[in-house]
Amino acid sequence: MAFMVKSMVGGQLKNLTGGLGGEEKSEGEKSPAEAQGMTREEYEEYQRQLVEEKMERDAQFAQRKAERATVRSHFREKYRLPKVRT
Repeated sequence: MAFMVKSMVGGQLKNLTGGLGGEEKSEGEKSPAEAQGMTREEYEEYQRQLVEEKMERDAQFAQRKAERATVRSHFREKYRLPKVRT
């Protein structure tokens, strides 16, 4: 509730004063590294780590998916169950 009041009143005050607060960079003008409080090199390393972690997760997911498929086919053969098509 307080956030809404602040955003409504704050925006109107800026319009009335004409933004006399000086020249500040707005949130939209910051680079992604600055927005997260990192240097460019730290941000690039962070992005590389995120990509590597995603690749590892995807590989683990594919492995588990293959294992589940093997178990399903084993039980289908063992109990002579038909393959369900959905």
